[in-house]
Amino acid sequence: MNLDWALKCFEENIRLFGQAQTEPEKYNLYNGLANLAHGLIQMQGEIENLRQEVDQLRRAIR
Repeated sequence: MNLDWALKCFEENIRLFGQAQTEPEKYNLYNGLANLAHGLIQMQGEIENLRQEVDQLRRAIR
């Protein structure tokens, strides 16, 4: 899953189609999707850090 690409697409849609005053539904939709993608990117990084910590602990135990 390429979350960076998804985030870029949602941000582009905000710029192209998401006018807060004239089309608040689209603006909110694309903003929400961009924020969701951003949060998933952060979670992906945190999971990778946890994996590395678990690997280090496994090596220390052996």
